[in-house]
Amino acid sequence: MHQGINLPNIYKASLLTVTKGRFKAQKVAMERMEFFANNRISFTYITKEDIQNLNLKDGDHEGIVEIGRNIEDVEVSIFLREEEKGYKISLRSNEYVNVAEVCMVFGGGGHIRAAGANTTMTLEEAKYALVKAIEKRLK
Repeated sequence: MHQGINLPNIYKASLLTVTKGRFKAQKVAMERMEFFANNRISFTYITKEDIQNLNLKDGDHEGIVEIGRNIEDVEVSIFLREEEKGYKISLRSNEYVNVAEVCMVFGGGGHIRAAGANTTMTLEEAKYALVKAIEKRLK
């Protein structure tokens, strides 16, 4: 700071400021958010159509899965992003559900609290399968 570095501007630019595309993607995802298992599971998604209509760039979907995880009472957050052939699954957990174990069922993997997979199931099929797999692991 004695050298003239503006730490508040660096903090804002690197940690707080989001692109308009990211904001729009988050807004769509929040409007679609559903809750299951007494609000212990959150679920949301964005489609290829959303990506095109909102003119989203690579990375604009980053962080959406954390929105659900950060809601009171939610243990596991599910975020699906439609791709050319199916959906990219992103899971996050807070305290005890091993989401890497859940994603392994779908051919993916990751870490205990953050994991992912891909699926060619429809949106509804994937939602149902993921919610059921996670419900088995809730306390």
